[in-house]
Amino acid sequence: MQSRKLKLTDDVIRVVRDICSVVFNISSDEQLEKGLGINHEQLEVVIKKIVNALPDNFFERVYLLDEIKNICAREFVFFQVQEKWNDPRYEEDLANFICIFTRDMEQRFDTYKNYKSKMKEE
Repeated sequence: MQSRKLKLTDDVIRVVRDICSVVFNISSDEQLEKGLGINHEQLEVVIKKIVNALPDNFFERVYLLDEIKNICAREFVFFQVQEKWNDPRYEEDLANFICIFTRDMEQRFDTYKNYKSKMKEE
C-alpha cells in the first residue's frame, strides 16, 4: 500500500505542476513559490499529508487512481491559492481541507460503487 501512496504523491505533485504551468504559466520552482506561496519541498510535504490521509481502501481501487490523482491536484491548487503557508491557521485549514476532501472522495466512490451494483442487478 505504501508504494501506491508514494506513487500517487509523486503523480499528484506532477499534475499540480502541470496545472500551474497551464493556468498560471509557471515553469520554475521560483515561479511556483510566488504563485502558490510554497516552495517545492513544502509542496511535497503537503501533498504527502493529503495522500497519507486517504483511506487505504482508495488504493485498492486501482481503476480510480487516475481520477483520485487529478481531483486531488485540482482541489489542492484551489485550496493553496487561497491560503498562505506562513499563516498561523494554515495547518488547521489544511487539516480541514484533508477531512473534507477525503469525505467527498468517499461519497463519490460510494455513489460509483452503488451505481455499479445497480448495473449488475439489471
